[in-house]
Amino acid sequence: MHGWLGLTLSCAAVLFAPGQTPSSTYQPGTIIAVSPHQSPAQLEESVTKYDISVKVGNTTYLVLYAPPNPSNAVKYWVGRDLQVLVGSNTLTLNSVASGDTEVPILRRETLPAQSPDWSQACGQYFSKKVQHLSEILVLTTNQQAEIKPILEQEAKDLTEICLNPVLSRVDKVNQYKRLVRASDEKIKPVLSPSQLQQLTNLRKQQKQGLEEIIAKQMSTQSSD
Repeated sequence: MHGWLGLTLSCAAVLFAPGQTPSSTYQPGTIIAVSPHQSPAQLEESVTKYDISVKVGNTTYLVLYAPPNPSNAVKYWVGRDLQVLVGSNTLTLNSVASGDTEVPILRRETLPAQSPDWSQACGQYFSKKVQHLSEILVLTTNQQAEIKPILEQEAKDLTEICLNPVLSRVDKVNQYKRLVRASDEKIKPVLSPSQLQQLTNLRKQQKQGLEEIIAKQMSTQSSD
């Protein structure tokens, strides 16, 4: 179960933000590495700071993060999917669990843009969105066991929708909405009211991201 929830798929971030210039809107990002910050000053400080590598599009940012309390939970953030606001010298990290956190950029590296693999993009993006579902909703072991097969089937069906060459963009989005409603009807009895509200918020983010993926997919196909 932990392996399912800890998938470190990273294709979705490549699809949205091709550059490294400052942005006024949030973009999908993925934490790809975490390590304790090494500096002489660090040895004198009571709270350990961390170097966190965040991949946004084809750019990787190394940022300095200071936990708000003495906790080493940050060490387990590798693979976490979150929204990122890119500034000139800072990144603002946003997640459902922790809200907004502004951190300084220590270094950035831009790689050549890669062509997205549309055969995997939708399913992998979905997997990224649910990988921390257990943490966000604080699911029990029994809840995880009941929800896992529902979401696995949804990811499979979603990939089929995305790859259907006959469907228009609107048709794909509408079919996705119906798919989500069907899945959520099965999931609702398993969740508490507060967990259900959190799932609703996650679905809104997921829908926006998938609409952008589908739009880019359709644009790429029309230009071929």
